[in-house]
Amino acid sequence: MTVSDLDPAGPHATRDRLVEAISAHGPITARQLAERFGLTSAAVRRHLAALEADEVIAEHDMPVAHRGRGRPSKAFVLTKFAHEGYSGGYDELAAMAVAELARLGGDDAVSRLADRRVADWEAKLAQVVADREAAGETVTLVRKVELLAELLTSRGYATTVRPLHVPLPTPSTRSGSIPRTLVTAQLCHGRCPVLDVATDHPELCEAETRVISRIVGAPVQRLATLAQGAHACTTHIPLTEGRTP
Repeated sequence: MTVSDLDPAGPHATRDRLVEAISAHGPITARQLAERFGLTSAAVRRHLAALEADEVIAEHDMPVAHRGRGRPSKAFVLTKFAHEGYSGGYDELAAMAVAELARLGGDDAVSRLADRRVADWEAKLAQVVADREAAGETVTLVRKVELLAELLTSRGYATTVRPLHVPLPTPSTRSGSIPRTLVTAQLCHGRCPVLDVATDHPELCEAETRVISRIVGAPVQRLATLAQGAHACTTHIPLTEGRTP
């Protein structure tokens, strides 16, 4: 055992940190976790084995680029059991209340409730942006998405932003043309504070997608949701088109 195998905070604190990292950044490999926390891969794997045995995390096969037909890299995500463990004990009551609302008022009533639940996202983010700009910061669209991720993380979503650069085809007839790149991002929620309710009422997910679209000022696309069994809620956000130097 090396010094890097030891964590002065103790094994339980280490596992809590691993769970938080997997929640926000999963799928994530043991090697990536080891690098993030300065531990050996062997030490991290021991913790992951314990978390997997407790059904807190699960394996997620993640193909490795440029490895041909080799074995996929083993990565980890939170289980549905883990997501339920983060609830405040009100999930069952909330699900019953929304079901009763749907019975009395129909789908439209649930949709109105879903819109009200996220109605303050725009106002809160607008205030954050105004404060940053008053302090001299130039808030670009990319920065606004990052600030949105911070806001949602504070509300229990464990949100991260994953930028993507997609090469666009260049017409062969235009000699000397500069390659074009589509700059996009994926907004990923590693945790959902209303997972149990959203599983039966997708109106909650749809309301979130609508408000995110209004915030960025462009159509966005929800690619996957925890409520549908994915390891994260993933929203595709178009940012800009750039030129590759």
